[in-house]
Amino acid sequence: MSQPPVDKTTMPESSGPSLLLKRTLDLLPVLALDALLIIASYAAALALRFDGAIPRESMVFFGQVIAIIVLAYLIGNYFFSIYRTAWQYASLADAINLASAVGLVSILLLGVNVFLTPRHIPLTVTGMAPALIFLSMGVAKLWPRLRTQAPFTGWGGPAQHVLIVGAGHTGQMLAREFLQHQEWQYRPIGFIDDDPQKRQTRIHGLPVLGTRADIPEVARAHGIEVVALAMPSASGATIREFVGLCQEADVAVRTVPGVPEMVHAGASGQLREITVDDLLGSQETEIDAGACAELVHDKGVLITGAAGYLGQELARQLLAFGPAVLHLLDTNETGLYDLQRDLASEGAEVKIWMTNIVDRAQVDRTFQAARPHVVFHTAAYKHIPVIEDHPEAAFHVNVVGTMNLYRAADATGAERLVFVSSNKAGDLDSVYGATKRIGELLAAALSKESDTRFTAVRLHNVMGSRGSVVPLFLRQIERGGPVLLTHADIARYFMSPPEAVRLLIQAGAQANEASTLVLDLGEEVKIGDLAEKLIRLRGYQPGKDIEIVYTGLRPGEQVREEPLERRGRFLTTEHPKIFQVDVPPSCSADEIIDRIEALQRDLPETREELITRLHALARIDLRDVQPASATSDN
Repeated sequence: MSQPPVDKTTMPESSGPSLLLKRTLDLLPVLALDALLIIASYAAALALRFDGAIPRESMVFFGQVIAIIVLAYLIGNYFFSIYRTAWQYASLADAINLASAVGLVSILLLGVNVFLTPRHIPLTVTGMAPALIFLSMGVAKLWPRLRTQAPFTGWGGPAQHVLIVGAGHTGQMLAREFLQHQEWQYRPIGFIDDDPQKRQTRIHGLPVLGTRADIPEVARAHGIEVVALAMPSASGATIREFVGLCQEADVAVRTVPGVPEMVHAGASGQLREITVDDLLGSQETEIDAGACAELVHDKGVLITGAAGYLGQELARQLLAFGPAVLHLLDTNETGLYDLQRDLASEGAEVKIWMTNIVDRAQVDRTFQAARPHVVFHTAAYKHIPVIEDHPEAAFHVNVVGTMNLYRAADATGAERLVFVSSNKAGDLDSVYGATKRIGELLAAALSKESDTRFTAVRLHNVMGSRGSVVPLFLRQIERGGPVLLTHADIARYFMSPPEAVRLLIQAGAQANEASTLVLDLGEEVKIGDLAEKLIRLRGYQPGKDIEIVYTGLRPGEQVREEPLERRGRFLTTEHPKIFQVDVPPSCSADEIIDRIEALQRDLPETREELITRLHALARIDLRDVQPASATSDN
């Protein structure tokens, strides 16, 4: 005979009494131990008060009232949630709760004892016993935690000696976790902190041994094997300095995640390798989430170059703002397929378009079918040395392709198009910069004549993107070297892909008129110093295990990038890291398009002539048709 179905809604009710009974049985030993401690504390207080010769009357009275005293303290503990506290993870607040429970009951008992006549238990006993109760209960309840500490157990196995950099909240938390969890095999020796007031102090029993300058000496004196950087908000320059000091001392250097990750179960003691993002100082950037959501929420959004490094990050961040459909446009079949599968797993409607932006007919058909409200145009050829050698390809993709997208967006009534430009557009010392400058000019000109709002946003070096030196260095190190640098003094500004995309979306959301926006450059990084640290972090010695070879500057390449304040006049905007170019172009869209189409019809046969005409076109708004040098002397 088939069994009747089980009504699962009744299961919690049937299991309730058994669960309560189990909890009560588990609590009985704890209550019994507390009762014994209370009795022993009062007995000890009586013995101390009478030097061991306790009067018979006091002993008899003590036997008559001790049950009431014990019950009072147990009830006090119950109301202060002492028996619901996980004492193996106890904090100062839990100790205060215990003190409050003992203190309140003791005051009540002392008040009752004041009015007793005769008083067989002296007031001194009523005042002394609570101190013994609190001390004995505290030790008993904290013992599960105390017994794991090094003073009680020693370090029963091999453990790496760790020096913690940063005696702030994160460093103190890290030290406490290491002391409590010896199975992680990290033995904290002390702290390093630049605060002079912390020097020679002790935190969790560990001394503050010096400042950052003392790391090499402290490491040698104390046999330090690992330096843990407990500074989750430190800048890239600070991280690089500490890494250099640790490498000078020939000790491994690790870092910790942010505080929320560090306290997560199973992750607290996991020091991790220093990453490129750490060295370059990836920073969280606040944006106006409401304005960004208004830009794309419930709208069709199209991303060109979606399979690229920046395009993928852009697609992932845009999904958080709830677009109706996300259109991914690229010629990279595998990249589009993989990205679509990744994003579709999050429940978003994602469509892919295998479209070559150089083919105007393809672009028009795609836009007619997709009808996007917002377009982010990231597709471009970006490798400066390659573009210098192949300006024709850059012209077709970066100039003609961009023009095709602009026209299609205008024809289909897109609300906004955000063109990803480059700081090279302000330098105009490379073919790449010239092609991006042409895109900026056309965007500004079209915005005056079209219902579509065109906005150009200048980005600089994005970590890990195609063309970035970081992945190139890592590949060279993995192959055993050499690491190739063009110049010993070369330096660049970097930003992380998440930061670049956040600011890009913010810029698109806040641009209310025809404009070219520029993102704050951030911090300058010397590439040679970065290469050396990457080599050391992989366990090699620069110049010994991995050679660094200087190859000379390539066409269109600069030694240093100019800081933002020397790149022209900029206006501030609503966001502190976004600025607006203060020189609007003076040419029309028809004039620029005519020049582009003329160049397209009559493409020069020589590379030099094409470069000359591209630079002239990039300066059309200045009425300056004189060619710029194709290479940089900087």
